[in-house]
Amino acid sequence: MKKQPELTAQTKENLIQAFWSLYRQKKIEHITIHELTTKAGYHRSTFYEYFVDVYDVLDQLEDSLLEYMKEQVVSALEGGLNDDFIQKLADVYESKGDYLSTLLGENGDPDFAQKLKTIMRPALFAEFGLPENDIHTAYIFEFGMSAILGMVTHWYRRKKDIPSKDMVRLLRSMLLRGIGPEIREYSRRSLR
Repeated sequence: MKKQPELTAQTKENLIQAFWSLYRQKKIEHITIHELTTKAGYHRSTFYEYFVDVYDVLDQLEDSLLEYMKEQVVSALEGGLNDDFIQKLADVYESKGDYLSTLLGENGDPDFAQKLKTIMRPALFAEFGLPENDIHTAYIFEFGMSAILGMVTHWYRRKKDIPSKDMVRLLRSMLLRGIGPEIREYSRRSLR
């Protein structure tokens, strides 16, 4: 008897969500298939219908998230590089922040940030008109993406303690003008 596609998709999603709830709490090397299948309410054999091992679950989850990020970045850039680009990244964090902050965090995949940069690089280089094999543009890209990912991750981990628009304004200002003006501004405010 052939399985129904909806049931198959739901089973796979349940396994992924069980994995995710464990991965948020501990490193992948401490997650067992037995623990994962028990949490999801399935037998080991069901797990092996969808995944090779727990690393395969992580890979599939990451691939899906990276594809989503790529779609969002490309759609944000369709209107040109404007004020909405950084806001769009903040919005992605609003919807996928739990995944992103975990994957970019201490228990996460150390390679995830690089994977994310790799999928964003072609669209951003094209939008800025930057040559992809120039050593200087590689450094510029690395600085900008590290700053954006670091700050948005920090904002999310702090439970979005400032409004999204304020965080985006601050990030944009520092990327365009450097951190000096912001340091002077907030230094003056603290003296009042």
